[in-house]
Amino acid sequence: MSLKIIESCVNCFACEPVCPSKAIYEAKPHFLIDAKKCTECVGEFDEPQCASICPIEGAILDALGIAINPPGSLTGISPEKMAEAMAELQAH
Repeated sequence: MSLKIIESCVNCFACEPVCPSKAIYEAKPHFLIDAKKCTECVGEFDEPQCASICPIEGAILDALGIAINPPGSLTGISPEKMAEAMAELQAH
């Protein structure tokens, strides 16, 4: 069981200090998660702490490759609504 940080990570350092298992480390070009150390915070927190604080939607994936902080999770705006709003802005 392990999470994965993908290339959309901007190295903001938000996740690294909140990881209780110290599985997150700085690498180039973005932070990574040591699969051998990652517990997904099971037994310590209700949700993975890295995903709860990550400001980049979709940057952290579960073992199945599904974003645990998906688009819309921070803003509360679904990707469909965001696309509609962006289209409307570009039309003006």
